[in-house]
Amino acid sequence: MKRNVLRLSESFTQIKDVNSQLIASTSKQLVEDPLQCVDQSQRWKIKSSYGDIGLTYTDDETIAYVASRMPAVFSACHRVLKEVRRRLPGFSPAKVLDFGAGTGSAFWALREVWPNSLEKVNLVEPSQSMQRAGQSLIQGQKNLPLIHSYGTLQSLTKNIKKSEREHDLVIASYVLGEIPSLKDRITVVRQLWDLTRDVLILIEPGTPQGSNIISQMRSHILWMEKRKCRKSKAAIDETSKDLVVAQKSGAYIVAPCSHDGACPLEKAGKYCHFVQRLERTSTQRAYKRSKGGQPLRGFEDEKFSFIAVRRGQRPREPWPLDGVKFETLKEQHAKRTLEDLEIDYEDQVSSQQASLIPFEKPDPITYDSDVVEVDDHEDNEEEEEDDTCHADLGGGWGRIIYMPVRRGKQVTMDVCRSTNQDASEGTLQRIVVTKNKNPTLHKQARKSLWGDLWPFQK
Repeated sequence: MKRNVLRLSESFTQIKDVNSQLIASTSKQLVEDPLQCVDQSQRWKIKSSYGDIGLTYTDDETIAYVASRMPAVFSACHRVLKEVRRRLPGFSPAKVLDFGAGTGSAFWALREVWPNSLEKVNLVEPSQSMQRAGQSLIQGQKNLPLIHSYGTLQSLTKNIKKSEREHDLVIASYVLGEIPSLKDRITVVRQLWDLTRDVLILIEPGTPQGSNIISQMRSHILWMEKRKCRKSKAAIDETSKDLVVAQKSGAYIVAPCSHDGACPLEKAGKYCHFVQRLERTSTQRAYKRSKGGQPLRGFEDEKFSFIAVRRGQRPREPWPLDGVKFETLKEQHAKRTLEDLEIDYEDQVSSQQASLIPFEKPDPITYDSDVVEVDDHEDNEEEEEDDTCHADLGGGWGRIIYMPVRRGKQVTMDVCRSTNQDASEGTLQRIVVTKNKNPTLHKQARKSLWGDLWPFQK
C-alpha cells in the first residue's frame, strides 16, 4: 500500500511538472483568442478521452487514491457545493453531470448538500478501475438517484438526445490538471459549458498551477460569453422575444469572485486558493509521514482553487452598507447611562471561577504537520445558516483572501471586491478595521475567516 501511495504521488508530480513547463506566451494567446490556435475543421473536438492524455489509473493506484486522496477531494467538493448553495439558496439541481468522476467524491458531496433534489446523475470517467471502485462504494445504498456512467463526453452525447443533454449542474473536480495541454483543457471546458443549463463548477488543487488553470478557464468562459453577447446584440431585432433571449445569454461568477473582471491577484503576484481542514483517517496516519519522520497530527488542510459560473446576467442589487451609518467607540460611550456602567460583582466572580481550567501536564511528544495550518479561531464551530440574512449576488460583497490578521484592537484583511455597480471590474484591497473608529464592523471582522464575504458601500 505504501508503495502504491508513493507511486501515485510521483504520477501527480509528473503532471504538475508538465503543466509548469507550458510556455507563458502560448497560454496567454490561447486564453485571449483561442480560435486562432485551433484547426477550424476539428474545432473543440477531442478524439481521445482525457484519460489518454493525462493520468491512467491501475487497480493498485486506484486503491491508493481511495486511501490517500479521496477524503480530501470529498472535503473540498463539499465545501465548494455548500458555498454554492449558500450563494444560490433557490438552486436545487435535479440533473447533474460529474466529469472526471473518479471514485465518486463529488457524487457523495452532492448527496450531502442536495439530498432530496437529485434525480439523475451522469458520470464521465474513462478509467475502468475507477469506475469499479466507485460502483463498489455505492453498493447497498438506498434512495440513490438514477446513475449512468460513460467513458467519454463523446459517448455521453451519442447516447443522449440533444434535447436532454443540458444539465442543471456540471462539476469537474481535480481533473483539468491531469490534462497537460492548455488547448485540450479549453476544449473540454467548452464542451462542459455547452452541456450546462445553469451552473458550472471547476475545482483544482490550491497550488499556483491549479489556481492558474482556474484563472485561465474563468477568463475564457467570460470572454466567450461576452463575445457571444456582442454578436447577438448586433444581429437580433428589438423584439420582446429577442429581449428575453438576450437576458438569458451571458455568464457571471457566483463564487468565489464578486466581480467578472480580470483577476486582481495575478497582478499582485499571488494566487487564489482556500483551505479546508479535515480529519485524517487511520489509513492515512499509517502510511503517510511528515518530513522529519514524526507521527502526523490527526488532521490535514486541503488547499483548493475553484470557480462557480452561472448562465445569465448578474443581478444588480444595492450594496449592503449603502445608507448605513456606524458610530465610533467614543460616540457609543457618550450614549451610555449609569445603569450600563453598573457591575454585578457576584456574577463576575462566578464567571471567573467557571472559566478556571485545571492544570494538565503537557504531552511530551511533539508533532510536525506536513501541511500549513490555518488559524484555529472558531475553527470547529459551524454557524447555523440564517435564511433571513442572505448575501445577494450583486457587487457589494467582497471575498476575504487569506487569513485575517488580528493585532490588538485592529483587524487587517485582504479582500477581493468589485469596484463598480455592474461588477465588471475588481480589485484587491487591504482593509484595516479598528475598534475605535468602527466597533460594530470590528466585532464582525474578528469573527471573519479566510473565504468569508465582507460587505461594502459605494
